[in-house]
Amino acid sequence: MHRPLTKSESALVEIGLMFLPGIPALIWLWTPIQNTVWETPANVAVYVYFIVGMLFIGLRRWSWDEIGINRHGIGFSLACGAILILARLFALASTNIPFVWQLTTLDRFIGEIVFYFALVGLGEELIFRGVLWRALEEWRSTRWAIWLTTLGFGIWHIGGRGLGGIAVGIIYGIFFAAIRWRAGGIVGLIIVHALMDSSTVAIVPNIEMNYLLTQVRVVNSWFAILSEITFLGLLIYLWKAPRRQADV
Repeated sequence: MHRPLTKSESALVEIGLMFLPGIPALIWLWTPIQNTVWETPANVAVYVYFIVGMLFIGLRRWSWDEIGINRHGIGFSLACGAILILARLFALASTNIPFVWQLTTLDRFIGEIVFYFALVGLGEELIFRGVLWRALEEWRSTRWAIWLTTLGFGIWHIGGRGLGGIAVGIIYGIFFAAIRWRAGGIVGLIIVHALMDSSTVAIVPNIEMNYLLTQVRVVNSWFAILSEITFLGLLIYLWKAPRRQADV
């Protein structure tokens, strides 16, 4: 007889089934609706789908605290996130990408803040550093949780951006996973994630990945060096920093 699935294994199966509609969606849905009136409603629907689904999968097996919705390491996450945002701004400032304030109307400003805090930040952290992290950590180990959630976060960003999107997602996924590991919760990460995305949308034009790969170049080497030092310093610190809570 086959042994029954553990709660972490059954959660991983359900998460996998939940992501299956994303394959035909990437092929048949996203390309036709990009830059149309349907893009925002579709994005909202996707995030609501994943938030509700992840809460359903996670809270049937674990508590809010166990999936990362707790007060552990909020200040630590925010401090590390501020450094990460600063490093990203240094990187952007080192290139020929122009900074232009784009949220010119109050309704657009409020809409972007709500979208990135209530949907993107909450949704992506709940998926990758929340329920999926908990399932992988319980199924195998923290190391598996770090690397597989990082890989998954990279793949999540393939839509419309290809391999470049995966690479960027993996880079930031490593930092988010390291912060999650050290902090012990995701509330601070939700705020950091939302601030990173909303601030980029506010000041950086919507540039296609092909343009980023072929036309963007470094024009200020000092900012580039500052960015590299900040990124590397934060990564080393996260690797060596103590846990913010006792291991359980």
